[in-house]
Amino acid sequence: MIARASRGSESSLRAVFRLAAVAAVVALCYGTASTARADQQDDDRIKLRIQVRLSGQVGMDFRDAGLSVTDGIVTIRGNVGSIGNRDKVIRLVSGIVGVDGIVSQITVRPSRRSDAGIQEEIIDRLDLRPRFRDNVVNVTVTSGVVRLTGDVERSLDRYDAGEIAASVEGVVEITNEIAVRTEGTIPLPIVLERVRSVLTNTLTFGVIRDLDVQIDQAGVVLLEGTAQRQATAETAERLTLGVPGVSGVINRIEVLGS
Repeated sequence: MIARASRGSESSLRAVFRLAAVAAVVALCYGTASTARADQQDDDRIKLRIQVRLSGQVGMDFRDAGLSVTDGIVTIRGNVGSIGNRDKVIRLVSGIVGVDGIVSQITVRPSRRSDAGIQEEIIDRLDLRPRFRDNVVNVTVTSGVVRLTGDVERSLDRYDAGEIAASVEGVVEITNEIAVRTEGTIPLPIVLERVRSVLTNTLTFGVIRDLDVQIDQAGVVLLEGTAQRQATAETAERLTLGVPGVSGVINRIEVLGS
């Protein structure tokens, strides 16, 4: 004999199935909404960190600033007086924990300065540093585009010459063709060991956690690890650039503090 469900039982079963289906949809929607809220909270925290970081910068003339964060991608707008300030904003934001990418809509305010005036100021600023008096750095300016040539002892000197030029109002682009005399002259394992020694010396630095240092065949050093402050990550980069034989630095040190 085959048992058959009564009509009342069938209705009850259909009702149970409907309730289960509704519950499943509600749970799915709730889970999706919870995830969306969590993602939004993460983006809000990132945005707050960026605002705190940028507000603490002395002497950075960043106007009409606008900021949005979506899934860790930061879109930042505004205008600055030099490409040096533009690059500094991007560098500060990229070092903040949680930032997965940056869409920069930062513009450099137009300047009426002459090329001769820009060139003269760059040369004067370089001349204030004793190390540039002993190294030949040539400066030419065409329509606000600065070209640096010559040769220096360390990559840090090349980097600083570019930073000095970029900080001058009216500069719209830098072409840094300064040669470094020590590049390619020191075996890479020795360069790598010297970098590690400088960054792990607890008497002078040694404050990067989980530090990992690598070097490629061109002498470019990759830095990874975590730091509590942006200034610490920047100091690690400068110390690395100051090691003879280093041709450049890729700084992926994550900044944990706001």
